[in-house]
Amino acid sequence: MKNNLILKIALLSCCFVTASVNAVAGNIPAMAEAFPDVPLSLIELLTTIPSLFSMAAVLISNKIASAIGYKKTVLAGCLFGAAAGTVPVILNNVYLILIARAIFGFGCGLISSSLLILIVRFFEGEERSQMIGLQGSAGGLASLVTTFIAGRLLVYGWNVSFLVYLFGFVVFLLVLFFIPHTGSIRTAAADNGEHKGKLNLYFNGVIMFVSVLAATLFVIKCASLASVKNITGSSTGSLLVMCISAGSMIAGAVYGKMTARLKKISLAVFDLICALGFLTASFASGFFMIALGAFLLGFGYLAFVPYLQESVSSYGAEGTAAVLVFQGLGAFAAPYLGSLLSVFSESLSVQFILAAGIFVILALIAFVTESRKSF
Repeated sequence: MKNNLILKIALLSCCFVTASVNAVAGNIPAMAEAFPDVPLSLIELLTTIPSLFSMAAVLISNKIASAIGYKKTVLAGCLFGAAAGTVPVILNNVYLILIARAIFGFGCGLISSSLLILIVRFFEGEERSQMIGLQGSAGGLASLVTTFIAGRLLVYGWNVSFLVYLFGFVVFLLVLFFIPHTGSIRTAAADNGEHKGKLNLYFNGVIMFVSVLAATLFVIKCASLASVKNITGSSTGSLLVMCISAGSMIAGAVYGKMTARLKKISLAVFDLICALGFLTASFASGFFMIALGAFLLGFGYLAFVPYLQESVSSYGAEGTAAVLVFQGLGAFAAPYLGSLLSVFSESLSVQFILAAGIFVILALIAFVTESRKSF
């Protein structure tokens, strides 16, 4: 029992690398001031480019793991994440920082894909579902802690906040000493190779893409929205990201109970919670309301992500890879969604209302499609 608990802690500690991607999202306004000649969309890519390279890592992680094993793949991801995450402390060039963030994202992708496989390997049945939910909760806690620390470090300069990624070296040691070697794990997909099964797999992938695309918009725009509403402060952006993380942490803890009770309408409810988060922030006139919107967005986000991951679990490694790729692509493309919405209105409040509309549409789609499934 004790060894099992240590194994769970070691596995969940990986979230302190993968979930810390947005820890420096609060840096965007400060970096925009530090690099006035650099387009804002490029600076925002510093937050989202890790997702693109995380997707690339997911695509090849199975081949890497087949050669060196899943534990060593996670260890490599931790080293990439810790080293590349920290190096911007000494860089003063946006393009070099972009390269470092890309390598950081690649490390996160190696960890994410292998972590899901390891959970499937070490746990079964209800305990496995619990671990999937706890993974989301641990991710929320990790994001909350790392964002808080990054926010405190931001006072000393935008570059100093990148020291938060030193956490990666601690995670490396936990994985090294407390996760057993597994070699290359063969994960057989369920007998769902028919055309209809493939369509279902990629349909869920597209839903993941659109959902993460819209949700990540909140992450990269919430600090700017607060500034427009004259809710100022050097750490306002970090505090809002912390509120998102707090919602995510609680969602992961209650995910299993919520899906057991809501059943077929689970995904629709999670989407509507995200929509409510956008609307609350849009109409906010003070910090409390915009923080509440951030909390609701984080809650809905870390509820629909594991739901969609579980929905493709019967496809084995192929399903895991597909959903993670779509998830990473959605996070990467979020700044371009902001550019698209700005065509309709330059007002961030209106853009948040439009994003809420996206989640309402997703909720309607989820209600129709999920109600047709048999449980």
